[in-house]
Amino acid sequence: MEGHMNQSKLIAVVGGTGSVGRYVVSCALQQGYRVRMLVRTVRSMQLPPEMASRLSIVQGDVMRFDSLRELLSGCSAVINTFGRPPQEEPMYSSVTRQILEEMERAGIRRYIGVTGLSLKLQGDHKSLGGRVVSRMMRSLHPQFAQDRLRELSVLQNSSADWTLVRLPVVKEGQGGYTIKSDPNRMMGNRIYNGEVARFLVNQIDKPEYIRRCPFIGS
Repeated sequence: MEGHMNQSKLIAVVGGTGSVGRYVVSCALQQGYRVRMLVRTVRSMQLPPEMASRLSIVQGDVMRFDSLRELLSGCSAVINTFGRPPQEEPMYSSVTRQILEEMERAGIRRYIGVTGLSLKLQGDHKSLGGRVVSRMMRSLHPQFAQDRLRELSVLQNSSADWTLVRLPVVKEGQGGYTIKSDPNRMMGNRIYNGEVARFLVNQIDKPEYIRRCPFIGS
């Protein structure tokens, strides 16, 4: 069990009750981390007792500093999988800004988050299909795409060691074990929740994608 070296490490998870977030929480616990998650309403999670003993829950709101302060106290990394339905007002950039401000105050450097394919960067080599998909996403949900761009600039203007992972369509399930990633090239049209979670948790100690936006796919 590789978990023993991770046991002293406490990981904060925002969006831990969402589809990817649930997998992030259990994946981090399986790898031996302690996890503290922020939730609006407390629901019971079915976990083996040994894992449940390493999970703590803060009930609060991601837009409130007191909630974030309680969440982040003593943590060594933050994984943010906060999500919103596309028809709601996008809040990604403001949520990420709040988290980063509070991280800086708490002296935490490592931030790992997720974004969509609409995010276009210099140096990207998307296939024609990938370009069509991301252009479609931008025109279908222009506000959403603009907010995702704002979120990136919030990260770029911070001093954090951030990684922002660009996700294709995410499907329910554990998926396989080979996750492809590349900083400039779209890696396929889909990925599974469990694969996203494993990739995010594995970035905690990996410097390879610090201040970068890798694509992942399965």
